[in-house]
Amino acid sequence: MQQLLNNILNQRLIPVYSHAESGMNKKVLAACFNAGLNYFEFTNRHTNALEEFSELKNYCAREFPEMILGAGTIKNITDAEMFISAGAAFLVSPLISSELIDFTKKKNILWIPGCSTSTEVGLAENNGLKLVKIFPAKQLGGPGFIEALKGPFPGMEFLATGGIPGDHKTINDYLSVCTAVGIGNSFFSENISENELTQKLKKLISDI
Repeated sequence: MQQLLNNILNQRLIPVYSHAESGMNKKVLAACFNAGLNYFEFTNRHTNALEEFSELKNYCAREFPEMILGAGTIKNITDAEMFISAGAAFLVSPLISSELIDFTKKKNILWIPGCSTSTEVGLAENNGLKLVKIFPAKQLGGPGFIEALKGPFPGMEFLATGGIPGDHKTINDYLSVCTAVGIGNSFFSENISENELTQKLKKLISDI
C-alpha cells in the first residue's frame, strides 16, 4: 500500500473524471495513459457509475494493463464495498468519517479522505493516514490555505482538488505547497479528440 501511495504522489497530476457514456470515459482514460498518467480516479457521480467503472476495468485489462484505476466520491461503506468488489485499487472521498477509517484499515486498501478543516486533517493524521485531499481547494482559499495547514501538519501529504483551472501556472502554484493536484472534468472537454487531449496533457506535464 505504501508503494501505491508513493506512485500516486510521484505522478503529481491525478485525473479525476467520470462520464455517463462509455465512449467519453475510454477516450479520456486512453489519453491520460498515453500521456504518461497511469493512476486515474473515476468518480462515483452518475447513476451508472459502477457499471462504467467495471467497463473501464475490462477496457484497461485489454488495452492498458498498467493503468491503475481508483474510485472517487466514496461517501460510505456501501460505496466502498461496491467499488472494491469491482476492482478499485484505491478509494478517494470528499469527506472523512470514522466508519471509513475503520473499514479501509480492515480491508488494507489505500483511502484518501477529503478534508476542509484543520480538525479533519488532524483526525486523518491521528488515525495514521499519510495523504488527504483538500476539497474543494479553490473555494477553501487555494494554495494559501494549504500552505497554512502545512505549519501544524508538516508530515502530511496534500492532494488539492476542486475548482482548479487546468493551466500550468495555477497548477504550479498548487504544487509549490502540495504534493499532487487533481485535474477534473472541466479539463477534459467533450469537443476534443483523443490525440488532441493526449498532446494537451503532455504539454501540461512538461510545464510542471
